[in-house]
Amino acid sequence: MLLYGGILYAYMGRILVQWELPKGWVSFLILAFSVAGIFALLLIHPIREAAENTWIRTFARWFYRALFPLLGLLAVAIYTRVQQYGITEERYSVLVLAAWLALIATYFLLRQGRGIIWIPASLAVVALLSVVGPWSAFAVAQRSQHRQLLALSQQYQLLQNGKLDNAGKHQTKLPWEVRKRTSSIFDFFADRNALAQLQPQFSASLQLPDSIRQQPRWKQQQWVSDRLFAASQLFRVDRADEHSGTVPQVSTTFRTEEPKVQPLGRGRYWLPTIATLDYRNLSDDTTEHLLLREGTFRLRSTQYRRRLVLEQLRPDGQWQPVLAAEPGAFVDSLARQHPGENKEEENESIRLPATGMTLTASGKGATLRLFVRYINRTDRQDTVKYEYDGNGLLEFVE
Repeated sequence: MLLYGGILYAYMGRILVQWELPKGWVSFLILAFSVAGIFALLLIHPIREAAENTWIRTFARWFYRALFPLLGLLAVAIYTRVQQYGITEERYSVLVLAAWLALIATYFLLRQGRGIIWIPASLAVVALLSVVGPWSAFAVAQRSQHRQLLALSQQYQLLQNGKLDNAGKHQTKLPWEVRKRTSSIFDFFADRNALAQLQPQFSASLQLPDSIRQQPRWKQQQWVSDRLFAASQLFRVDRADEHSGTVPQVSTTFRTEEPKVQPLGRGRYWLPTIATLDYRNLSDDTTEHLLLREGTFRLRSTQYRRRLVLEQLRPDGQWQPVLAAEPGAFVDSLARQHPGENKEEENESIRLPATGMTLTASGKGATLRLFVRYINRTDRQDTVKYEYDGNGLLEFVE
């Protein structure tokens, strides 16, 4: 203990001489020294009053006094990290333990080592308070990281109408440190699947689709992380580079945009993605605009996504219905065919062959075949909502 304490004091002296801020890792060294010393005194407390053990009383008295400069160093180290990067569960634990150690050291200096029962009792109370309620480690860390994201967003003008959607497109030259911080914060929330606090900053839905909820946790985290970066269009910094003090080699990659529609010839078009998973307006929502040889069209979901309507833009600027598919009626029919397999509180899917998941709708000179990959019906109180994902084949008849 004496050697360990001497090393820590030597490091503190070096900091004072060079007048530099302490590194974050020194916090764990000081905590290890402090906790080990206190619990060592706790173990030898029963024999401290023996005449031949006066050294124990002397050691205890000076140990508690020696803690205060080290706790001051710890406070500076952790305060610096919190100011730069906000609170995480680890930093929260360091802060709480530092406060507990300061109180215990003060108490035993005043009581001269009496009342040792307060060490485990107070530690138990601190541990309990750290895991429940709005002051728990997770709740405090989540609020802190959210404040960090908002502060960065305001400082570098990432918000448009209070939203982070497409922030990377209108702020393309963010400093490297800002990119690291936003990536770190996104990873923080993705790792904990805690997106409720971030949702107000995004127009796009951050809620996990039911199809993803059934996947392993790491796949859910990956989906959430990808969703955050896709919605914000911010530059993603690899986790290894987040903890690096240097800017890594910059590489540039070019990819083709995923087409909304692929012409197949003779009035036939392939629609790679027809999905309502990412849209929040349940009652009336345009999912895609299609610029085709036959004119300008849009796909629009209505009636809580029960209907999918294809409309054409007329010369007078009005939208004219062409055809309407009924995904809602389709999944209602499937639910009636499989009454014993409806899941109320579970996230299990009913597997069906691809041939049973095709929906066809025809209208004024056009036919739409919807090949469904995923479809969901949620009945809650008096409201039925639908979600679906798939691709389609649109054909025009001349």
